[in-house]
Amino acid sequence: MSAPHPLSSSAGAAEDGSLLGVYFYELHEADDELTFGITLAHDEEFAPSEFLAMVESARARVLDQYEEETLIEAIAAELEREHDFAAATDVRLVAAVSVSSDEGETRLLTHNGPGLDGLQPEGDDDEDLAIAEALLAGREPRGVRTAVVDLEKNEKLDA
Repeated sequence: MSAPHPLSSSAGAAEDGSLLGVYFYELHEADDELTFGITLAHDEEFAPSEFLAMVESARARVLDQYEEETLIEAIAAELEREHDFAAATDVRLVAAVSVSSDEGETRLLTHNGPGLDGLQPEGDDDEDLAIAEALLAGREPRGVRTAVVDLEKNEKLDA
């Protein structure tokens, strides 16, 4: 028998499919090309307006001086300190599995250091592939700020 989820006051699931006693909240931040998101968990349910007020307060405290790579990471860290939220960030990743519909292709990804910067299939040293996979998964590899993609115009759309 498996142990209960560490954030849950009960091992069962509610009718809506969520874990009993665990509530999830999201932060989103976008620039012109990419959108980033962080999911936060808490054992207390807050009204959306109450969560917004917490986020706005945290934003005001960190806006002018934060060391994290993104504003939402700084806000998430502040919400952890002030209100005991748990942010689902890459630095907390324990394991990652690359899943495939092809037999024998589902495999454990290695985790080299903090975060997912070094995440790649075991035995695979293709750094460009690891960067591309991180970008496609919505993560920003350290040192990579933009991606340039050549697109071909679809002439059929102009008709």
